[in-house]
Amino acid sequence: MPRVKEFDPEEALDRALDLFWRRGYEGASLRDLIEHMEISRQSLYDTFGDKRSLFLKVLARYEELAVGGMLDTLTRTGWSRPIERPLTALVAIRGFFELFLAEVVLDRERGSCLMANTAIEVGPADPEIQGVVKAYFLRVEEALHAALARAGEAGELRAGQEPRALARHLVNTLYGLGIMSRAGASRAALRQMLDVGLSVLA
Repeated sequence: MPRVKEFDPEEALDRALDLFWRRGYEGASLRDLIEHMEISRQSLYDTFGDKRSLFLKVLARYEELAVGGMLDTLTRTGWSRPIERPLTALVAIRGFFELFLAEVVLDRERGSCLMANTAIEVGPADPEIQGVVKAYFLRVEEALHAALARAGEAGELRAGQEPRALARHLVNTLYGLGIMSRAGASRAALRQMLDVGLSVLA
């Protein structure tokens, strides 16, 4: 009979995600990954493949865990609580940025989105990984564009503002915050950058 795995593959993948996020692809050696995931080298190869295959699975896991919940804030409608006003599209966008700032940017061990880190580290050197990152950024842009289109239909945007251009500006602002955080920007500076970046919506 086949031997039952002595570890939880999902938990091991989350541990790999944590290490890649903090150290980057090159900075996380195979030995470091094996130790951090608390599995054997053979178990890593049998379950996840080589280091690159593991990293691709980590990127998919990151999008599922770290991004799905935040993107949900852009699609909420109706009342957030019975005593509060309806959650407008622009309020949802502000909430998305606040959540990203708190959960990703201000985590000084990570300091930025894993996808943004990967775009900088790997870039065009690996077309497949670059494609994953590009698709992720497009997903965020599309979610922002949909929210901005709703805002336009509700009369929340100023005349002449184009939702697609605004969505691309906001994507640039979002991941710029992460890069500046990794460069050591203060909380006050990051807050100022966020407010100025969103000021085009006011």
